[in-house]
Amino acid sequence: MPLCASPSSPPSSPPHIQTGGFDRIPDHIVLIIFNRISDLKSLARCRAVAKRFNSLVPQAETLVLRVDSVISSESKGSFLSHLLRSILHSLHHIVSPKPPSSRPRYRNSPSEILHHFENVRNLEIELPAGDLRLEKGTVLKWKAKFGRSLKCCVILGIREIAEASETDDGGEADEIDFYGERGGLKLRVVWTISALIAASARHYLLNDVIREHEEMEGLVLRDRDGEGVVVMDKEGLREFREVEDKESQVRVGEVKSRTMVPAVRMRMRHVAGIDLPGGVRMRGATLVVVWAEGEREEEMEGFVAGAFGGVFGDLVQALVKRRSYVLEMNSF
Repeated sequence: MPLCASPSSPPSSPPHIQTGGFDRIPDHIVLIIFNRISDLKSLARCRAVAKRFNSLVPQAETLVLRVDSVISSESKGSFLSHLLRSILHSLHHIVSPKPPSSRPRYRNSPSEILHHFENVRNLEIELPAGDLRLEKGTVLKWKAKFGRSLKCCVILGIREIAEASETDDGGEADEIDFYGERGGLKLRVVWTISALIAASARHYLLNDVIREHEEMEGLVLRDRDGEGVVVMDKEGLREFREVEDKESQVRVGEVKSRTMVPAVRMRMRHVAGIDLPGGVRMRGATLVVVWAEGEREEEMEGFVAGAFGGVFGDLVQALVKRRSYVLEMNSF
């Protein structure tokens, strides 16, 4: 019996496509998702998806602002370049700002970008690059904690990073270097001053953001290349706001391009050469821990230990066991 094909049934209509799936999700869940996204550029794209998203994105509490080019306002665009150049020029360019042609052109301030966000509690701002240019092969990293002014700062300087297997005959030469040759102690002091100036200038950049977001509990400003980090915790932000009357602002912000660095004490440690796990050798490594008058050095141990990760964290752990030198510096 020949097989007969059954008459084909007319195609069924396509199923209804649910275009508003997110409408079933409560607002507080959507906000949790937005807080996990955190990246401000991605959130800006979310605002264009729907009216509901447009109204919810400004309520995000956790934000990461990655800046390609930024300026705070009026005269702040070149303040750090001018300031570092004027202070460090007399030190024979051991440390100097990057040439103007290689520095980013600043166009928008973080405070302007964040103006429409209503409930920022944790903010991280990432700038394109650090501010200092060292001699070839030298690495300088710093992390500073602020309230109304500097509380403490950890500075790590390294003359050279090499493989541990390489022949090293420069240990004695580097000890001589520390005590006077090739920059010596003066070089380490320049590293310290340069990091403190950069940190205080970065802190000044944050003034408008802190004033405009009174609910903020945590603030981090870092460089994309890992040179420097400014942190302010809940207590530091509270302290900053407590001195926001006109008289204290004149006192704290006397230097118009940065927050004034208070009188500080410094503990400096140095090692000519040291081998670290992973086959890395650090030469001419210096650790400087800076704390303001009124702060207790003992309370900074956790901050120092966690200032840097990876091999740089290992280096800090090794250096804190070394003999130290204590120095003092007036406010500037």
